Amino acid sequence: MKKHILINACMLLGLLSGFKANGIAKNANDITHQDTGVLKHPDAVLFCPGVISTTAVSSAAPTFTPDGRSVYIGQSQKGNDISIMVSHLADGKWSTPTVADFSGKYRDLEPVLAPDGKYLVFASNRPATPGVTELEGNYNGKKFPGGGGNLWMVKRTKNGWEIPEVLPVVINSNSSVFSPAITGDGSLYFMRSDSGKAFHIFRSQMQNGKFKQPVPASFTDPKYGDFDPAVSPNESFIIFCSPRPPAPPHTADLFIVFRNGKGWSEPIDLRQSISENVYGVEARLSPDCKTLYFSNQRNASGVKDPNGSYTWMVDISGVLKEHGMK
Repeated sequence: MKKHILINACMLLGLLSGFKANGIAKNANDITHQDTGVLKHPDAVLFCPGVISTTAVSSAAPTFTPDGRSVYIGQSQKGNDISIMVSHLADGKWSTPTVADFSGKYRDLEPVLAPDGKYLVFASNRPATPGVTELEGNYNGKKFPGGGGNLWMVKRTKNGWEIPEVLPVVINSNSSVFSPAITGDGSLYFMRSDSGKAFHIFRSQMQNGKFKQPVPASFTDPKYGDFDPAVSPNESFIIFCSPRPPAPPHTADLFIVFRNGKGWSEPIDLRQSISENVYGVEARLSPDCKTLYFSNQRNASGVKDPNGSYTWMVDISGVLKEHGMK
């Protein structure tokens, strides 16, 4: 799925990491956060190379159970057959991903677990009525047959996952709704393209068990578009992706905003605050919110791979501390 006219691909090569040296996570196959110790400016490292992802598999948007021992991630073998996969951590190693019980038939992507792990929300082109044509997307001035999306919820019980249920029309007001993010009280952030235009970020308050009418996030930019929100459970900060300045041309940067009273601070570009290698799409947070996951076309050698996409992780605890977050 292409999210923005400036971004070549949406399902991006996944990757995992695990050993630490001098306070820097060099390879994170056995951890879900990056411990950079006293480093003020950590750099990004690949997330699980060769385990959850290989050069033949694109992956994006990892979301972890509260204990950090299971990860759900969208993966594709061919580029369009995206399914939600799951891998488990045991004896310091991640297992080979398998298709999640609720996925595998339709184009499912961008999973995110609720902070308490009791349910998961994901985007899918599956029709709400069985037998109907898969959803068509309409964004960035183009139509994408089978490339549309609505948000679905699947609950977890002691016996496993239940049957997914489509979220109400107040959320899925058209067929171009993607990238959910869940707060501690169940409120929902997501991206939506209206009238076939660029994506923007919306928020729907959960109240008395129901979603209220979504409103645009105050930091979303009508001119450039914004997408892929990742929110802390207490909504103290949000990270999102955007091609707005100072992002270089044809690139999406990662921006962070902090809660400021009832509103949000001015967006801060993480490429400038952390490292020039911190940029891309599909923002996600670790369970402790101290590690950011994202994807771009920069491979393990630091070279842009026009035919690939790679998921990276970076410690953001320094940025959080600079803005009063513990």
